[in-house]
Amino acid sequence: MGSKRKRVAKELSNDTQPSQKRSKKDASTSNGSAKPKTSKALDKSPFSESPSVDERKRELELYNKLGSEDVAERIEAAGAIVSGLLGGEAVAEPVLLRHLEKRLFRGLASGRNASRLGFSLVLTEILGQLFGEKDLANSKYTGLTFDKVLGILLEKTHGGGSGQEERDHYFGQLFGIESFVRSGVLFADKTRWLLVLDLLLKMAGKKSWLKPQCGYVIVQAVLQMKKKLAENTLEKLSEEGLAKTPEGVGIWIAALDRFSDMKVPAQPWRHPLAATSLATLPVALKDSGRETSSDETGNKKPKQSNWTAQLHFAWDLILAHYVKLGSQGNGDASEQFKQFWNRVVDESFFSKNASDSQKFSGFMIFQKMLEGAIDSPFMVPSLFSKNLMVCLMNQAAKEDRYLHRAALKALKSVEAVVEKAPALLPTVLKELLGKHGAYNFDQRTNTKTVDKLLQHTAPSTVKSVMKLLQLKDPTKSGLDESKYYQALGGYLFKLASVPSETPETDTSSKSVPGLAINALTELAYSNQSVPAGIRETLRTRSTSAFARLVKRPEDFGHLCNAILSIEAEVDPEDEIAGSVLPDAYERLRDLLDPAKQTDGTKEPRQALALLHAVGILQFYNQDPDVIDLFEELGECYSKLESYGQGSDQGISEYLVEILLAMVARPSSLMRQVSQQVFEAFTGYMSEEALKLLTDPLVVEESAKGQQALFSTEDEDMVDAEAADGESDEEELDSDVEIVNLEDAGSEGPDDSDEGSEQEDQEDADTQDKDQEALDALDNALAEVLGSHRLDRDVEAESGDDSDMSDSEMMAVDAKLAEIFKQRAKAGNKKKDKKDAKDTVVNFKHRVLDLLAIYVRKEAACPDVGHSVFRLVLPLLELIRTTSTKALANKACDIIMTLSKSLKKARGGSQVAEISGLDLQALVALMEELHEEASRDMSHAFTKAVSTGCLALASVLCSNEERRREVFELYARTQLKWFDGEVKIQPAFFSEWLNWCQSHASNAAAVQAEK
Repeated sequence: MGSKRKRVAKELSNDTQPSQKRSKKDASTSNGSAKPKTSKALDKSPFSESPSVDERKRELELYNKLGSEDVAERIEAAGAIVSGLLGGEAVAEPVLLRHLEKRLFRGLASGRNASRLGFSLVLTEILGQLFGEKDLANSKYTGLTFDKVLGILLEKTHGGGSGQEERDHYFGQLFGIESFVRSGVLFADKTRWLLVLDLLLKMAGKKSWLKPQCGYVIVQAVLQMKKKLAENTLEKLSEEGLAKTPEGVGIWIAALDRFSDMKVPAQPWRHPLAATSLATLPVALKDSGRETSSDETGNKKPKQSNWTAQLHFAWDLILAHYVKLGSQGNGDASEQFKQFWNRVVDESFFSKNASDSQKFSGFMIFQKMLEGAIDSPFMVPSLFSKNLMVCLMNQAAKEDRYLHRAALKALKSVEAVVEKAPALLPTVLKELLGKHGAYNFDQRTNTKTVDKLLQHTAPSTVKSVMKLLQLKDPTKSGLDESKYYQALGGYLFKLASVPSETPETDTSSKSVPGLAINALTELAYSNQSVPAGIRETLRTRSTSAFARLVKRPEDFGHLCNAILSIEAEVDPEDEIAGSVLPDAYERLRDLLDPAKQTDGTKEPRQALALLHAVGILQFYNQDPDVIDLFEELGECYSKLESYGQGSDQGISEYLVEILLAMVARPSSLMRQVSQQVFEAFTGYMSEEALKLLTDPLVVEESAKGQQALFSTEDEDMVDAEAADGESDEEELDSDVEIVNLEDAGSEGPDDSDEGSEQEDQEDADTQDKDQEALDALDNALAEVLGSHRLDRDVEAESGDDSDMSDSEMMAVDAKLAEIFKQRAKAGNKKKDKKDAKDTVVNFKHRVLDLLAIYVRKEAACPDVGHSVFRLVLPLLELIRTTSTKALANKACDIIMTLSKSLKKARGGSQVAEISGLDLQALVALMEELHEEASRDMSHAFTKAVSTGCLALASVLCSNEERRREVFELYARTQLKWFDGEVKIQPAFFSEWLNWCQSHASNAAAVQAEK
C-alpha cells in the first residue's frame, strides 16, 4: 500500500512543486528529455456540439495524447484542445460543459500515465479564461458559474470505493483544486479562496498522506494573494490546529517572507524561525506525516502516521529563507542559522533519543542544506554540528550499521559540493578534522572522504588547507604523536599528487604539489620532532611522491626545490658528508640556473639536475652506493659543461652505466627518473653506449645470467629481490614496484612453440626430480625410524616392536633434523633459481623501455642516424632466444615503432632519401637480417625480421644503385629458400611483394598526376 501511495503522490509533482521520488521512467518524461516523435500537426479546429464518428476519433486521439508521458506530445495536445474549445469565437456552452464533465474533470481521477498532469494543464488555462481577465463566464458562458464548475470537480472526483480507486479520486480532486489555484482566479473574490481552503483542509484531515500536498497547494496560493487574505488564511489554519505542523511551518514562512509586516495569530508563534520559537519548532517538524484527532479536552493533536523517506517541502522553504537572509547582507544571518540548526536539527533529529527514521531524515536535511549552501557559505560551518558528526562517523564506520548507506550518501554529497565549489574546501576540511570531527577522519569512517576532498585543492586554497593539516600542537589532533605524523604524511602525499594548474614549470609559493612535497620532505628529513620510527615511513611516502612528480615534467621544479630544502643533520666527522654532499648541492644549483640554460642544453641540464636530486635523496636514505653515483655524476657534469669543445667523449657511457644501475632496483622512482633522463640524452648516445644497453638482452635468463649482470655478493641486490618477491600490498604508496612478469607485455597472435616445448620439458624434468627427492626422503626416514611406507608391507620383514630408550630417541631426533634441513636447502635452491630468472627478465624489460624511448625519438628525426637501425639485430636475437613471451612481444613492438616513426618522419612516404647515412653499411646490415630470418620459423619472429628489412629498404631504395642491391638480396634469399638451403616463413617474401606493390601503386598515381 505504501508503494502505491508513492506512485500516485509523484503524479502531483510538477515544475514548481518540491522534489518527489520518481522512477527513471517518470524522470525521463517529466524533464523533457524524451525524443519528440515526428507526426503531422494536430487539428485545432473547434469541437462540434454533435460530433460525427470522425470527430469523436479526433477527440479520442487528442485526449489520449494529453495523458502521454512525452512532455512535448502532452503540451501539443493541450494546445490543440484549448484552441478547439476557446480559440477563435469559442465553442458553445453545451460543448464546453460536455468536455468539462465528460473529459477534463473526469480524467483527473485517472491514474493512466501522465493523465493528471495533462488534464490539469488544460483546466488551468480554461479556468483562467472563464473567471480571469477575459471573464468568459460572465460574457459568453453565463451558465458556468464558479460554484457550478467547482461542483463538477467535486462530483467527478468524489472519493467512492476503497483502496486504489479511492486514492485516484482524492488525487484527482487535489489536482483539480490546484488548477484553480494556478489559474489565479481565486483571489479577486475571497469567498472563492475560503471555499477552496475548506476543501483542502477537509482532504488533509481525512487522509494524512495528502497533508503535504494540500499544504503545498496552500503555499502556492499564499504566494499569489494579497496581505489581508493571507492574514485570514493563517488565522483559519491556526484555528484548525495546523500551525504546529510541517505544513503550517512552510505556510507561515512563505507568508512572512512575502509580507514581513503582516499580522499573524498570537499562537503558536510570531515567526516559526524566530529565536523564541525554536524550542517548539522541532516538535512540529518531526511530526511530518501525522493525522489530526481530538483528545478528551477537545484540543486537536497530531496522530502518528506512516513514515516516509521523502523530505517535506517545508525544508525547501526554510533553506530559501536563510539563503535570502544572507543575500540581503544581514550580518546576523550566520548566527541565526547556527541557532536554528543546533536546536531544531542537531539536538532533535540527531539526539540520543532520536529514532532511526528521524536520523535518516536528518541526513537528508543535511544534504539539502549543504547543496543549497554552495552560494551561501556562511551556512556551511554550522551544518557539521556535534551530534550529527558523531552519528555520521559511527554509521559510516561499519557496514552492519542500520544507517550506513545513508551516512555514506551524506559523505558523497560533501565530496560533490566541494567538487562543485572548491572554495569551500578549507571550511569543510576544518569541520571534518576539527572539534566535532576527527583528525584521522578517513580511518574513523573507513572511507576515502578526506583523500578525495584534497584532490580539489587549488592554489587559492592550498595555504589554508596546509595550515589546517599542520597543527602547531600535535596533541590537539586527539591522536598520539606517531599516529598524527602518519596521518599528516598521508595527507601531504595526496596533496603532492594534485596536478599543477599550468603546464609550465611552476615553482611559485602557491603551487599545490610544490608546497605539499616541500612540507612532506621537511617532515621526513628535517623535522627532528618526528619520532624515528615514523620517519622511515614518511621517507617512503616522500620517495613515492617524488616518483609521481617525475611523471609530470611540469612539476620538475618542485622536486628539485624540495631536495634543496632538506636541512637534515649530518655527522660533522663524516668526510663524505663534508665534501661530496656540498659538491653535489653546488652542481645541482648550477644546473638549475636559468642563465646557463639554452634551447639546446635545457633538457640535458634539467635531466642531470634530476639525477643529482635523486642522488642526494639516496644519500639521506643511507644508500651505500651513493658515493660511486656522485663520482659518476661529477664526470657527467664536467663532460656536459665542456660538450662540443673536444673533451665531451664518454658522457653517454657514464649515463648509461648510471641508468642501468638505477633500473636494476625495484623502485618506481628509479624507473621513472631513468626514463626521463634517458629521453633527454637520446641525442647524445654513442655506439658504445647503445652497446652497453643491448648487451644484457642476450644474457641467459637464469642464475648464470644473473651472475653475469650483477654481483651476486651484492647484499643490496639480494635485499631488493627479497623485497620484490615478498612485499605485501598494505602500503599502496610504497615506492617498491610489484612487477607481474606475465602481464608485462601483450602476447602476439603467432608465438613460437619452441619456448612452450622447452618449458614443458623443464616441467617434466622438475617433476621427475621432485619424485626422486621424495623417494630419497622416504628411504632416509625409513632407515632412521626403522619403518616403511604402507604400500611396502609385503616387502617388509616383521621386526622388534620394543620401545626405544631416551638416548636412542635423541639420536633419531638429531638424524631427522639433519634430513629435513637438507630437504629445506633443496627447496631453497629451486626458489633461488626462479628468483634469478625473474630478476634477469625484469631487468631486460627495463632495458627495453629505454630502447623504446630511443627508437621513438631518434627514428622520428629528419636526420636519423645509423645507430637506430643497428638496434634491430640485438632485438631479433632477444626475440629468438628468450623463453619469456612478454619480452619477445615488447621487442617486436620496438621494431614496429621504428618502422612507423621512419614513415612518419618522411611525411608518410614509403621511400625517401635520408642524408648522412652510410648506405653500404645499411646494405650489409640488411644481409645480416636476411641470414637471421632463417634461424627461427616462428611467425612472430618472421614478422619482426620482415619489418626491420622493409624499414631498411624504405631508405635504401631511394638510391638507384642500392635499390638494385636490395632487390638482388631478396632474390638470392628467395632462391636459397627455393633450393632448400634455408628455411624461411613464406610471409617474409609475401610482405616484401606487398610492400613493392604498394610503392608501385603510389608511383603510378604520381605519374598519372603529371
